[in-house]
Amino acid sequence: MTLRWPLIGSVVALLAGAGLAALVLAFCGEGESGPSIVLSPTRTAVSRTVTVTRTPKRGTPVATGTPSATPSALTPSAATATPFIGVPPEETPEATPPPPLEETETPGPVPTLGPGETPPPPSPTRRAGTATPVPPTATPTPTRTPTPTPTPVLLPDLVLLDIFVSNDRLGVVLGNQGHGTVPAGQEVEFRVRGVVAETVTLTQALPPGASVPIVLEDEVIYTSESAVLAVVDPNNLIPEEDEGNNGLAKQWLVPDVALDLAAHGVFPSPTTGRLLVVIENTTSAPAVQVTVVVTVYSGGATEPTIISTYQLTIEPLGFETVEVLGVAALPGVQMRVVVEMTDPPDADPSNNEWQGTIS
Repeated sequence: MTLRWPLIGSVVALLAGAGLAALVLAFCGEGESGPSIVLSPTRTAVSRTVTVTRTPKRGTPVATGTPSATPSALTPSAATATPFIGVPPEETPEATPPPPLEETETPGPVPTLGPGETPPPPSPTRRAGTATPVPPTATPTPTRTPTPTPTPVLLPDLVLLDIFVSNDRLGVVLGNQGHGTVPAGQEVEFRVRGVVAETVTLTQALPPGASVPIVLEDEVIYTSESAVLAVVDPNNLIPEEDEGNNGLAKQWLVPDVALDLAAHGVFPSPTTGRLLVVIENTTSAPAVQVTVVVTVYSGGATEPTIISTYQLTIEPLGFETVEVLGVAALPGVQMRVVVEMTDPPDADPSNNEWQGTIS
């Protein structure tokens, strides 16, 4: 019994020292956000939920845990209440992704600079995962194509500047008072007295301001007084600046001329062998649709062998050949031919007869 009490005292002193040490540790850990120590002055065990929060250092993962400390119940003697010392369980941190790390290029060796040299600029610092910004692509501005200015079409303007008579034929002076050229080879119509008289093809170009005389071979002036209306391009086949100025009227006096026809000669037809009579207009006026009677006396006969009537148009100082049907022009045969114009009357009947031998 004497040995047991000193032994019990030693145990109580050891437990008291351990409790004091635990209390000091708990007090120091509470200042550094360490684990909290739960003391229970009673004999009943108390459970508390302890939340451990540590302030992480840069680069240290943050761990958040909820440990549960359930101290075991110690039952001291009835006279002495020994404080309960509990140690919380080991913390279990949750995994949290680390913050992005900065990528820094490793500097190379520092070059040795000579006198007066400037050190190179520092290399830029790049962050991991950051793409180099690309400048936006400029949208090209469409180029506007200017609208071409249409070239004006230059047109001619045909007019009749004058009407004249040449060798008893009607003629006109054709002019161009427009801004375009009438090309060579252009066909131009002329209407006289309401009828298309002739279509003339220009042999040369007619530029603006130019004029050209044109004789209409098919139109003959055969009255003593004439009023003529001539129109160029009456059907508007040629595009012009002005289609309303294509006509011209003129009136003039033609001197009266007495027509004279003569018997110029006879000869046999090379194809039929019949008698051919050549009739001449000796005047400067045309003989238009005149009635001519040809009387043939063959072989010295006093009675006509044949009488033939013709409607002839003969140009001034021109010739016309007629074939006399029913009379053979035999070589060596004596012939007498009388040419007589009856409408209008012949101005000189003295030259209306030819007489000779067929050669």
